[in-house]
Amino acid sequence: MVDPTKVNMNQLPKKFVDGAIGAHGKDIFSFALTSGNNLDSFATTPQVMKSISIWIGKQVENYEKQFGVIDMTPPSVVSPLQVSDLDKGGEK
Repeated sequence: MVDPTKVNMNQLPKKFVDGAIGAHGKDIFSFALTSGNNLDSFATTPQVMKSISIWIGKQVENYEKQFGVIDMTPPSVVSPLQVSDLDKGGEK
């Protein structure tokens, strides 16, 4: 097991997580974190999942105290194909 007091977070390689999916049964939580087209899947016990949940909740709480409430409004995605492009037909 890794000793968390000896881990330097700045030296660890990182992936940018852009999504998460998951499920659970009585004895196990399964989840996957997405990064672009990559997917890393994990499984853990309910006890460990709850400790992760508490830790993440505290991290978000501390972040919002320092930087303000996180805006959860979904971003509007602009399609690469615009209506104005349809008028161009055979123009080149």
